[in-house]
Amino acid sequence: MKRGRPSTAHLSIVSPDTSGTRPSLTPLRPLKPDEKVFFDVLISEHAHLRRGDVPLIMGLARASAGLFKPDITVEEFEKLSRICMSYSTRLRITPQARTHPTTLGRRYADQHTGPKPWDRIRDEADNDDEDK
Repeated sequence: MKRGRPSTAHLSIVSPDTSGTRPSLTPLRPLKPDEKVFFDVLISEHAHLRRGDVPLIMGLARASAGLFKPDITVEEFEKLSRICMSYSTRLRITPQARTHPTTLGRRYADQHTGPKPWDRIRDEADNDDEDK
């Protein structure tokens, strides 16, 4: 064990256990083919999902597959879409769940490309000085 405070260079090194691959995630029970497609896409697209998330992923896959059935009623569609949104938020795969509000606010504040309000006032004051 090294003595003293760790250097910045030492802290920036990624440890080997965090760079490894995650174990393969499999459903707890067999899924229908269309549900399995949703399950596989969710697993491949979102690397932060872990084994403990498998029941929620299964529920989301089943609800998502149910949305695409041709004989679904409006009430069933509404229920399934609410279930999908609930599971997606809990699994942190929706944009609102992945982004911290402060970060999102800063991102929108940084996007402003037009003149700042205080720049207009300064330009008007400069024009008034030139007229005199």
